[in-house]
Amino acid sequence: MKTKTHQADDGSRDAFLAKAAGLWPVAKGSLTLTRSPCTRKNCKECASGRKHPKLIFTFREGGRLRGLYVRPAQEKLLRLAIANGRELERLTAAAGRELVLALRKEAEA
Repeated sequence: MKTKTHQADDGSRDAFLAKAAGLWPVAKGSLTLTRSPCTRKNCKECASGRKHPKLIFTFREGGRLRGLYVRPAQEKLLRLAIANGRELERLTAAAGRELVLALRKEAEA
């Protein structure tokens, strides 16, 4: 009995790969602007209560939540990577849905 590779047979694989190829850079996580005090004595920002802004990229690694500081110059590229990662997840979910529907059609035939 010969098995079919559904996504490769009907061109879905090629369409998926073409869409995914344009999604670089890619990242999974979130970017948050936080404020924290510094260690300097008599800092005007900290004394006023505003503190200092910091960008933190939060992600999961080995089941644990991790965070990395991000330089302001890198924010735009990282936001693009996060958006690309979300689009890639959406494409993957859609590919799974298409596969299940193709398997159902095959079972009915």
